[in-house]
Amino acid sequence: MNKKNIFFIVMYATVFTALAISVRIDFTDAADSSVYLFLRRFEDVGWLHAFLSFLSEVFKPFNAVIIFLVVSVIHYFKKDAHFWLYTIGAGFSLAAGAAMKYIFQRARPDVEHASFDGFSFPSMHVLSFLVLVILLFRISRNIYIRTVLVIMVISMMASRIYLGAHYLTDTVASVIFMALILHVLEAVKNRFQR
Repeated sequence: MNKKNIFFIVMYATVFTALAISVRIDFTDAADSSVYLFLRRFEDVGWLHAFLSFLSEVFKPFNAVIIFLVVSVIHYFKKDAHFWLYTIGAGFSLAAGAAMKYIFQRARPDVEHASFDGFSFPSMHVLSFLVLVILLFRISRNIYIRTVLVIMVISMMASRIYLGAHYLTDTVASVIFMALILHVLEAVKNRFQR
């Protein structure tokens, strides 16, 4: 395992742990609330409200997993040598994200316009969307497509906060966790390429 991968694995694990502890002791409440209130300023912008609602609806975790499976089958036929490694990593990410919801049991935001079931930390919408985006990143090297994908991830994060389904820290935790998983996968890939 090279030193760069070890550094990033330790860094992302540390940042995720610090964020999880901060969430547990309610240290992040002010930041979470500020971002939510800022995003709700745009509720009168009809097209933005429609876009953010549409994004969350279309890319529900179940739908994102189905899309991921379809794209994975296509990717499999492209004969990617690391297809199974990344598919297993994606499956692990989703399973671990679901398990963390029950470990942390963070309540959903208490906002009057929204009512969501389940727990909040981390955001499975963002996590499952990231699984799909990372697969698309592996398929396309086009800078414009990748830019659109990054904008879509940020939009998904904003969507979940705007709709009152998640806190900022739930969405950020999903991104950090996925970055950690990616570096672990890279380390495994490098280990077995020797």
